[in-house]
Amino acid sequence: MQDAGGSFASLKPCPSRSAPPSRVALRAAREADLPRIAAIWNHEVLSSDSTTDTEPRDPAAQREWFARHTERYPVVVATVAAAPAAAAPVAADGPECDGEVVAYGSLSPYRPKPAFARTVEDSVYVACNYRGAGLGGLILAELVRRARALEHHSIVARITARNAASLRLHARHGFREVGVERESAYKLGRWHDVAIMQRRLDPR
Repeated sequence: MQDAGGSFASLKPCPSRSAPPSRVALRAAREADLPRIAAIWNHEVLSSDSTTDTEPRDPAAQREWFARHTERYPVVVATVAAAPAAAAPVAADGPECDGEVVAYGSLSPYRPKPAFARTVEDSVYVACNYRGAGLGGLILAELVRRARALEHHSIVARITARNAASLRLHARHGFREVGVERESAYKLGRWHDVAIMQRRLDPR
């Protein structure tokens, strides 16, 4: 499973630190964001079952991952400004959005065959100490918006069944469970079921 979708429920307890919504901005990821993205990702790989991946990414692997995310498969980040901003969260790419990266999400090809070209798989990850601030919802809503603008037909999320937070997040954003892979992944000393959720993108 590559970047299993919607994942931010760690097995290890994390301190909660809410980011006031007025301080959060969304934008397309940049190469300069890769160390922070890798730090968020590697924490989940090593300490949680929110992804079934088991190998952390070094800088070279992170750059390769980013290179695979072409225009049709965007990566977005949520940043928190050093000081409160006046505006509500918006998607932007200007210098005003250069705060600390505290969450990210991506769209990836669902399958390599041409028949699946308009179906994508989503991933959402939030830094450990920023959970509970609504950042996962902001990221997922932005991924849905971009997927629709790119004329994708549906989004699939593959979520370990113990990841209740991600299952709820996707349900709130219009995803429905369409199947469960029973004990298909082995990580951290146990077998995991993997739930498959899907949202079809109706034309608007």
